[in-house]
Amino acid sequence: MEIKTISVGPVSNFYAVEENGKTMLIDAGCFLNQPGWTLKTAMSGVDVSNVSLIVLTHGHMDHAGGIHHAKVLTGAPILAHPGCETFLKTGTFTPYVVRNELGQAFYDNIAAPAPIDAPEPVDIDIPVTEETDLHPYGFNAKVIMTPGHTLDSISVVFDSGEAFVGDTILDPFGEGICTFAVLSLDDEALKESGKRLLDAGLQSAYSGHGGPFTRAQVEEALFNLIDHNG
Repeated sequence: MEIKTISVGPVSNFYAVEENGKTMLIDAGCFLNQPGWTLKTAMSGVDVSNVSLIVLTHGHMDHAGGIHHAKVLTGAPILAHPGCETFLKTGTFTPYVVRNELGQAFYDNIAAPAPIDAPEPVDIDIPVTEETDLHPYGFNAKVIMTPGHTLDSISVVFDSGEAFVGDTILDPFGEGICTFAVLSLDDEALKESGKRLLDAGLQSAYSGHGGPFTRAQVEEALFNLIDHNG
């Protein structure tokens, strides 16, 4: 397996994971609509002809904003929770709320929705609402439901323990911390999602913001979430 992290400035990470001669694109970065930036340029180190599946972790601009470009560039089918359709059709973020003081700071400085030109609409080719085996698509992995940050949040967990978690786990300001989503629509669901990720065999967590994080870091973050809302 080869994991390539693609960073869109200071905003977010997305990933190209190559396994068995195929590449899975996990998220698609921002639709920045600015001169000099294209998804093709950002993915210059990725053989786009090998991309056979695009997975969206949830319907927010910093993760799904480049999805139209990714679809055109690769021709690969899009796998996502149906809840992403609101963003994919209209550019409207799926709902979330501030969970704690760190979340308020993250919202105020980074995450507050700004006016953007909505990306061109795309369809979900493979809608998922439950755990889904990705072996039929050529990857030793599965998708699991990890709601909390948003109700449409999903994660990809490879058999070898690499988990791609979107915003379910993150380092909000790049300060070397590991925490569960600081913007969360459902805290109890977020706690269950943390347990589900660990039960699925997570060894390393690849996040949309910061990371990767070790299993021990995720376990500590989950303990802090359950006991202290940390």
